[in-house]
Amino acid sequence: MATLLHRARLLDLVTGTLDDPCDILVREGRVASMRPTTGRPRDTDDVTVADLDGRTVIPGLWDEHVHAEQWALASRRFEVSQTASPAEVLQTVHDHLERLPGDGQDIIIQGFGLRASRWRADPSAADLDAVCGPWPVAIVSADLHSTWCSTAALRKLGMNGKAGFLTEADSFAAQTRLARVPRRILNGWLDQCCRRAAACGVVGIRDMEFSSSVDVWTARRSAGGCPMRVEVSVYPDRLDEAVDRGLRTGRPATPGSLVTMGPLKIIVDGSMSTRSAWCHRPYPGAVGPDRTGVDSVAPDELVELMRRARAAGLTPAAHAIGDLAVGVVLDAFERSGAHGFLEHAQLVADADLRRFAQLGVTASVQPAHLIDDRETTDAIWTDRAARSFRFRDLLEAGARLILGSDAPVSPVDPWLAIRVAVERTGDDRPAWHPEQAITMSQALRASTHGIDAVRVGGPADLVALDANPFELHGDELASPVSALTMAGGRISHTRL
Repeated sequence: MATLLHRARLLDLVTGTLDDPCDILVREGRVASMRPTTGRPRDTDDVTVADLDGRTVIPGLWDEHVHAEQWALASRRFEVSQTASPAEVLQTVHDHLERLPGDGQDIIIQGFGLRASRWRADPSAADLDAVCGPWPVAIVSADLHSTWCSTAALRKLGMNGKAGFLTEADSFAAQTRLARVPRRILNGWLDQCCRRAAACGVVGIRDMEFSSSVDVWTARRSAGGCPMRVEVSVYPDRLDEAVDRGLRTGRPATPGSLVTMGPLKIIVDGSMSTRSAWCHRPYPGAVGPDRTGVDSVAPDELVELMRRARAAGLTPAAHAIGDLAVGVVLDAFERSGAHGFLEHAQLVADADLRRFAQLGVTASVQPAHLIDDRETTDAIWTDRAARSFRFRDLLEAGARLILGSDAPVSPVDPWLAIRVAVERTGDDRPAWHPEQAITMSQALRASTHGIDAVRVGGPADLVALDANPFELHGDELASPVSALTMAGGRISHTRL
């Protein structure tokens, strides 16, 4: 069955101008033809007509960095404020537990959203125990790099003897265990998340979840869930398996599938808000061996992983937030000869800006982190805040830029990311380092997965909007809702 999109107005992503109305015929997942609108077509046995009534049509939007199962889990966790003090978080826990039935000893109660970077000291299990008693409670930080657990939660997670405030590898291990929800239930939660994202115009995500696989996603799609394209990453612990199976970045799971193999994801450092991003200079007041952050992979090991990935046809995607980590990752790309993605690039040294383009490394950034991290950046990277979130500098140095959310750290909402990239704010606060703002054209083209125009023969990944985004500002820019979203030729959302 084909679909005819009637009275569509294509948006030029470079100039911001709209073409005259046209009719777009979609067949077998591709744009089969485009012709000027003349009369009102009718539905036939072979073609269904969707009248866009002059709405703006752009290539489908992508979120280039999502932790899909954590995204689904976070949608069911109680939230704590990202600006809350330990006492305020404990009050939120107390209030949440007061509303729950039973004695709370059968399952781990999960919260989400704390940011401990500006707390005077790490909290303990005893602090949480004083509020939750026998309830097992685990609160995952907004950046996913730490998890605060009660004693009962540590016991249920099989992590007896660990400190109540888990960071980095321990936190990731805890989150993997917290994600052990029955597959059918988790898939249902994720399907709801994906459908909400489709309403924002999202046609695809790059999934960076630890436990994801092309097999898991193929099963989800076969069951009719999660109506979008998905590129599925693999981590080093499953690299041998991926190589043995011949999985290559960009290869569909099956012919015509919307599920494709994604990159090899390598975590090189921590996060800024956990003070574990690997930097050249120490954090203010920090002592001990980790005062400049943590390096999760030795440089020589990183090079070897990239070489193996390149030989197997897998594109590396390396997590690097601190400026030292960014430099080490760029060194590894240079030594290995691989091309790929540098995820986050939150703090970049001047000398490294031009290396992105020179080495064929894409900067995969998450603009909405700027909203959450601006005060913390000013506080703990006081002398280097101007080198954070350097979107304009990267583009002017020739780098390719792509946008994402790092969900659930930030919402899967490309319009929020676009607004922050263009305006350097996402609320009523003044712009933060506005000299790093990029244009609407640049932000849109960083959000469409390398597709800069709707073309005959191209994929039918399309979004119809009520307004031209080039004419929107402030809250209006952060809130466009798709009138119609189509992924792979299939309508995933409509309110026509």
